[in-house]
This record gives sequence, C-alpha cells and structure tokens, in this order.
Amino acid sequence: MTLSPIRLFPLAAAISMGAYALPAQAYEGECKPPKTSYSSVSCTSNDNLFAANDDNYKPQALINKQGKVVASLKGYDVIDQWGIEDDVFAVMKNGKVGYMNIQGKLLVPTVYDSMQDPDDKYDETWAESPSQNRIVVSKNGKLGIIDTSNKVIMPFTNKYNSIESFSEGMAPVMSKSYKWGFIDTDGKEVISPKYDGTNGHFGGVYGFSQGLAGMKKGNKWGYITKSGKVAIPFVYDEIRPFSEGVAGVLKNGKWGFINGANKTVIPFKYSDSSVARLGVNYMGATYFIFEDNVAEVATINDKTVCINKSDKKVACR
Repeated sequence: MTLSPIRLFPLAAAISMGAYALPAQAYEGECKPPKTSYSSVSCTSNDNLFAANDDNYKPQALINKQGKVVASLKGYDVIDQWGIEDDVFAVMKNGKVGYMNIQGKLLVPTVYDSMQDPDDKYDETWAESPSQNRIVVSKNGKLGIIDTSNKVIMPFTNKYNSIESFSEGMAPVMSKSYKWGFIDTDGKEVISPKYDGTNGHFGGVYGFSQGLAGMKKGNKWGYITKSGKVAIPFVYDEIRPFSEGVAGVLKNGKWGFINGANKTVIPFKYSDSSVARLGVNYMGATYFIFEDNVAEVATINDKTVCINKSDKKVACR
C-alpha cells in the first residue's frame, strides 16, 4: 500500500472513484469542488485538483479550483485520485495500469497488471502510488520497481509476496514465508525478512518514520533502525509510528508515549478500552499519533479527547 510516512488517509482513499463521486456543488469537509457542467466532480488527494466524471462515473478530466481542465482523462477506465504523489498518479485502461502526471502526460504506458487481489473482495488497491520517484508494479505475476520514467529499478521477481511504499529511503517487503524486512530505493535487500509484522493500519503500513520502524516479533512490538539494529525492545502490545519525536505504545491495557530512547514521556494511563475501533487493532490507528502537537487519546460519550505533548487536554483538530 502506498501512503505517506504517517499514512493516515481518509477512508475514501480505499473506495473506488465511482463510489465516491460527488455532485459538482457538494463538498466533503474542506473539499469544495467547483461548479462545472460535468455530471459529477470528486475530490483528490491534491487539494488543488478535482476529478470530473461522466454519467457512468468514467473519468473525463482533472480540473482545478476554477473548474478549468488541466488534464484530459478521457479513454481511461479509472484513475487513482487518492494516490496523487509528486504530481503523478495511476491510471487504468483495458485492465492495465500506467502512470500520468497532472498535466496529462502519460509517463508510464498502461502495460502493468492490476495489483488488486482477486481472492479478496475487500481489496480496492489496483495500483501503487509513486513514492520517492519509485513505483511498485506487477507484471506476469511478479513484482518489480520502476521510476516515473518507466526505467526498471528492481527486476521483476516472485521473491516477495508484497513490496510496500518507500518511506525515508526504505520499503517494507513481505517474503513468501510471510516475514517482513526492508529494501532500499535500488531494490537491494538491506534488512532480511525475519519479523512477524510491521506497524500499519487500514490504509497500509507505515514503514520508517523519524528513523525508526515499528516491527513485531512473536506477539510483541518494538522498533528497529535502518541498519536493522533493535532500537526499542519488543515489549509492547501495540504501537504507533514516531511523530514529532514520540510514539504512542500500549502495555498492559494502557497507552502512553515514549521517545526514541524508550523513555516514557507521557505516562501509561490512557485505557485501550476508550479507543474507538472499526475492527481489529490497527483500525484505531488515528489514536496516539501527534500532529501539530495534538494527539487523540480517547473517545468518551461519543466525544474525542485530545492532549498536547505536555499531557494537557486540548481541543482536537
């Protein structure tokens, strides 16, 4: 899955374009599509761009805030409007995947296979987003890495079950035996797959954040460095990625925050039972991650509770 280092995308990022099309005058949160003559207009991951569709939800154009067409999308079956990274995004035509820039130039021809798992009805991921000028693609049942000029960086191989998004120059990989490790941007394996899990949520995995990656060994979680050294021991029941110098961690049913030296900076006092979850553990992933000095720590009586890094209650963002 391809997401940013913290990778907290809206749930709509996992929904197909057709299912999320908005009327031209509608808006979702801060997203306010311009008035146009198109049948529907939907938001994208780029705040300045919108996807215009016809009556059958087929892509027609990328438009700006003034409603002006900046790129034609006619002839494509679907686009990855929530995966615009570095001004490049995936497009699909006749079941094959390619990549286009926001000016409408096809940088990578539509020759790659869909990444969607045909045996998983919930899998909406038909393409990976660009990340650090690298794109994970699939061809003839094998995974490879290209750059945005379609140059092959890592030859196609069936060595890995999955290759995830690059973050801080590293990408998590899963071996055929379902163990996790890391490769660098040249496709070289730098941390051999030996871990039982890697930290993530419903939009994908986090990878490295602030120099550390959350990994699972047995049934406990800890953090490693880019050289593979264990930085924080495997003693936690659940973890979050490092953000703003700290990470939320769960131990004995209580959440607290630690720094990179494994020192407790906010006490373990926030009950896991107050975390609103959509399903399994990682579905509560918005909790215990600081952003602009604010982190969600509980939902009580349907109201979200937030704190700052001084452990004082503050208004949620």
